[in-house]
Amino acid sequence: MMNKNEFVIGTCENYTHDGQGVVKIDGYPIFVKGIIRGEKAKIQIMKDKKTYAYGRVAELLEVSAHRIKPKCLVYGKCGGCQLQHMDREAQQDFKREKVQDVVTRIAKLPIRVNPVLDMEVPFAYRNKGQIPVDVKHGSVKTGFYRIHSNDIVDIEQCLIQSEVINEILQVIKKDLKVYKNGKDLRHLLIKHAFSTGEAMVVFISRNRDIPHLDEMIAHIQTVYPKLKTVIVNLNQRTDNVILGNCEYIVYGDGYIVDELQGLKFYISSKSFYQINPVQTVKLYQQVLAYADLTGQEKVLDLYCGVGTISLFLAGQAKLVTGIEIVPEAIADALRNVALNNIDNVNFVCSDAASYAKELVKKQQQPDVIVVDPPRKGCDEITLKAMIKMEPQKIVYVSCDPATLARDLKVLCENGYEVQAIQPVDMFPQTYHVETVVSLVRKNPDAYVDVTIDMDELDLTASETKATYQEIKDYIFEKYNVKVSSLYIAQVKQKYGIIERENYNKTKSDDSKQPKCPVDKENLIAEALRYFKMI
Repeated sequence: MMNKNEFVIGTCENYTHDGQGVVKIDGYPIFVKGIIRGEKAKIQIMKDKKTYAYGRVAELLEVSAHRIKPKCLVYGKCGGCQLQHMDREAQQDFKREKVQDVVTRIAKLPIRVNPVLDMEVPFAYRNKGQIPVDVKHGSVKTGFYRIHSNDIVDIEQCLIQSEVINEILQVIKKDLKVYKNGKDLRHLLIKHAFSTGEAMVVFISRNRDIPHLDEMIAHIQTVYPKLKTVIVNLNQRTDNVILGNCEYIVYGDGYIVDELQGLKFYISSKSFYQINPVQTVKLYQQVLAYADLTGQEKVLDLYCGVGTISLFLAGQAKLVTGIEIVPEAIADALRNVALNNIDNVNFVCSDAASYAKELVKKQQQPDVIVVDPPRKGCDEITLKAMIKMEPQKIVYVSCDPATLARDLKVLCENGYEVQAIQPVDMFPQTYHVETVVSLVRKNPDAYVDVTIDMDELDLTASETKATYQEIKDYIFEKYNVKVSSLYIAQVKQKYGIIERENYNKTKSDDSKQPKCPVDKENLIAEALRYFKMI
């Protein structure tokens, strides 16, 4: 145990989940901000506990080759970034190992996490700024909270926010000083659509009426003509929730439009939309790669938000159903479908657990489930329903490695196998990391592989019209879908085309055979009609 203000010398061995260095003295851990693994330092104990302590670097004695000078002037004071003292390589190593640790320790999976997909220019990437405001006696503070406090660190610009957001913020800050108003303001929310340049400003206030608001809007427009809409959000709550329930559109239509990979998206004040558009494209391309769609699949997109992932999936799926509990997000998602003229996506306003449970009751089985839950991960009901639906693939998108690992453990204990884990750096300079996981359904142990040459079996008169291979070739050439001889036999039997009694029987009384999925059954039936067998 250490004492407060005591000085010790130690070497950083590892990191906590939030990027603090771990220094151990005789096995006693000290958590130190701003130190890099391998660095030796003189450390002052700032807070001592029975089993651990917090310290600060008083003097660096051995400096890592991965240490760089932070670009931000208030780095270390503002709580927005935690890793600016690390170079790109060190940041990516930290994030990969962060995911690897929980996958190994919590999920108990013997799989190596892939290297992080990083960002070439890891600054000015945020398309949304949530900026606290403090106006007292003519002084105006706009910035971000000091770590573990409600004190605002006043800033002129944030290096991870877009330049447009910083520019608009400075205009508003100047006007608040000039007009000596804003005492009821709590936050500013500024959104910037990178592809179109459109911007939205939301004044989050305790009162609806904001003095000189028209003048401020006009001033913003002179500096940034692509200001598309301005909203006043009324929030009289006493907690830390940023947005209130009531809002008033005071300029424009209440939304902006952004574009990703040829798809357009409406964004309202309350829409969830990924904050890093450059990395979002990489993230969604990874989702598509893991879904590995052929155009015949029914896909369920849980926690779909404004439908960004759903619309990306639609181009390669037969049908996509997106589920989201926030009504405003569903309204945006429906507008997005119309905006992009897409007809194979539908959206349902429901919590993921209830809708998934309803699908199980109706015995409606999606081929692929994509799930992108909030930081808390999936709840137990949702996980159970996903497992009961038995999709062939699950693509799990997570913003929290610990809850991801917890959920992967449940899925892997109930019939699924992790094929690949891909971290994506959506939040450079911070300890946060997004992760995409590919899971496939394992074949039950009771299944027995059966190889049958159906063409050698006795044929009925109707069967002479097409061989099994001809049916397979027809379906593959028309739909690029492969079907097995066993599935063809099952469908033929369903339509009264008699096979030998033991054509698909095994020697084990306990064995089961995979049943032909509905989509493939429909394709086989179409082929049978084409060959005039039914």
